[in-house]
Amino acid sequence: MKHLKRRTLCLSLLALLLIEVLVCLQYRGPAVVSERDADACTAAGVATFSAERALRIHQQVFDDTPHPAGSAQNDAVRSRLVDLLQKDGWLVKVQSSQVADGTVHASLRLHNVIATRPELRRLSSPPVVLATHYDSCRFGPGAGDAGGCVAAVVEAGRLLTLNTEQLQRPIWLLFTDGEEAGLLGAREFVQSHSWPQHQPLVLNFDARGTSGPVVMYETHSGNSVAVAAWINTIGQPRITGSLFTAVYRTMPNGTDFSVFQQAGWQGFNFAILDGAQRYHQPDDSFAHLDPRSVQHFGEHALKLSTLLASSPTDPATTKENAIFFDVLGLFVVHFPVWWCLPIRFALLLISVQLYGRHVLRRDVLKQSLRVWLTMLLIAVAAPLVGWIFSACIRGTLILPRSFVWYGHGLSFGMWVLSLLMALSIAEWMLHRIEQRIVWDAFWLGQAMTCMVVSMWAPEFSHLLSIPGGMAIVLTLTVRSMPLRTLLATTGAGLILIPVQHLLSIALGPSAGLLLFPTFVLLAMPMLPAMGKCRVGG
Repeated sequence: MKHLKRRTLCLSLLALLLIEVLVCLQYRGPAVVSERDADACTAAGVATFSAERALRIHQQVFDDTPHPAGSAQNDAVRSRLVDLLQKDGWLVKVQSSQVADGTVHASLRLHNVIATRPELRRLSSPPVVLATHYDSCRFGPGAGDAGGCVAAVVEAGRLLTLNTEQLQRPIWLLFTDGEEAGLLGAREFVQSHSWPQHQPLVLNFDARGTSGPVVMYETHSGNSVAVAAWINTIGQPRITGSLFTAVYRTMPNGTDFSVFQQAGWQGFNFAILDGAQRYHQPDDSFAHLDPRSVQHFGEHALKLSTLLASSPTDPATTKENAIFFDVLGLFVVHFPVWWCLPIRFALLLISVQLYGRHVLRRDVLKQSLRVWLTMLLIAVAAPLVGWIFSACIRGTLILPRSFVWYGHGLSFGMWVLSLLMALSIAEWMLHRIEQRIVWDAFWLGQAMTCMVVSMWAPEFSHLLSIPGGMAIVLTLTVRSMPLRTLLATTGAGLILIPVQHLLSIALGPSAGLLLFPTFVLLAMPMLPAMGKCRVGG
């Protein structure tokens, strides 16, 4: 029966590879819209963003040289930006301040640029703020970080205000200075405005690279109502997830959105993550800026700000957060975080009833314990092997920096290695145990693990509960164990591979300690295939 085991594994791995290819194609971002096509759609009454026009704006404002806060080059960038905004009919105010800067200078002269529409002064509702920063680091031109964001915000703001009579909120374009020096401009802006009880709604745009799709990776606290109302309005592909917020909170990075969130503003934070090898480097230049990324920035800004500006009513105040995640960028699933525990409790009860009466029998319990020991070994080995792998290549010719242009290839190699490691351990431990016992014991163990995860890290629990729910359905409807395994692996792949794809981009090959445990989750549904086939089964 070895040929049946090999066929099941080969088909499962092939399914995972096909899903990975699908994710790579879907997560490239939207196709670039030309100026001509955008103008035709806009003339027909459908405001349409064009990355082609936004890139022309980029070239008008930036000259592909570094322009850190306080420099003459940054003064020139600001002057061109102000002139462009005024020509488009914006009322522009430059907020200047002297601030302490602990990075380079004893003090730094900052100049935030705030653009408003005089036609919207009649509106008293809190504004919709499209925010980004226009300064660069000292080492690179900042075409991605955040020149592309500036161009997208300028063009999206122009389109949004073509018909101001339909807007019910003021529109502000905010271009902060000194973001690279420690979010200084955003802090000065927030401190200098005495906002009413209802705070602005902010969409913040930034970049940690020069390419790839835009990810909505952070929201304000108490986001349940806002997520339900806004999340499926962002541009296609809709790439987001509450678990990215959980991961981001553990990192030392920060954006202007951190300041806005601390001030009580509601909103979303967007960024591109790919091309991170150019982040804060001399080659963060216009030539390397992906037009698809600019298109995606603009569509997010235009679609969501149009929704927010069309209603003067703020989202209801709540302390409740939401769990949310996209399905292949097509749509976003969301539900309140308090649902997690009852869902996982129900999953555990059903799993105990469905699997427990088989694997907890005295004559089977020893084999079930071996299955659970296998799961534990893989869980322990994954971060250990990942850490060793990254430590061995870090600082060598293979990985001289945290991010390299061939990082996707290295991450794919880590993905393959993690699967081989997990399946090798499973083959060693499980080859004498009947596949049905492995199936039942594994999914019961998965349900117990999910219960623990939902209590300590609810943002991650859907990565376990959704495959667990699929397994229950398959147990009740599919008799063939190879087919069950194939379908369970494919279902888990649809949930896990998009997350793994983005995490590998965000963290890079040097983060094997975190990536390997994420990667091996894909191998776990294949564990039953490593068991002994039952004759006639």
